[in-house]
Amino acid sequence: MVKVYHAPNTRALRVLWTLEELGAPYEPVKVQFPPRQRQPDYLAINPTGSLPAMVDGAVTLTESLAICEYLNDKHGGDLAVAPGEAARADYVQWLFFGEASLSPPLGNLVRIARAEQKGPDLEAFGEQARQTYAARLAGLEARLDGREYVADGRFTLADISNAYPLHLAGLLGLEAVGPNVAAYWERLQARSAFQRAKAVV
Repeated sequence: MVKVYHAPNTRALRVLWTLEELGAPYEPVKVQFPPRQRQPDYLAINPTGSLPAMVDGAVTLTESLAICEYLNDKHGGDLAVAPGEAARADYVQWLFFGEASLSPPLGNLVRIARAEQKGPDLEAFGEQARQTYAARLAGLEARLDGREYVADGRFTLADISNAYPLHLAGLLGLEAVGPNVAAYWERLQARSAFQRAKAVV
């Protein structure tokens, strides 16, 4: 059985959500965060110490979106847009948007929140990160104009990708900017598979 190593509010949420959407069996393994300090034996599975990690027999993967794609393929799911399909380019664009565009400024805000020493330079850096996130979120707002989901007119892994930074932003006290994103986030949170995944972490 697939093992998923996870901790609350990490990118493991994407993996658990994907498994719940697929109705696939898995064994969740909770890891103390941050594992490098609190559970160093986890480094034997993922030397970077990041979460999630997935172990499926001889296969070990540690990038959340790679894991999601692997699981969708393994279980014959319909959460991806296949190569050659008309919506493939949009799907790939928005699959990576959640990680490459929305997540980095939020990661900076998380590091600022954990910083032991504060000061005006750090506050300025935080304000810049918030502005960057808002500007990038405007791209998602525009994409969702007249759409319920970001690609192919249906729910896909691209939505799971974008949902994680929306979840993280909420933890950081940042509200969704614009009515399209706000309604989109409500739709995603209402999915029963999301609720089951969130209950695990």
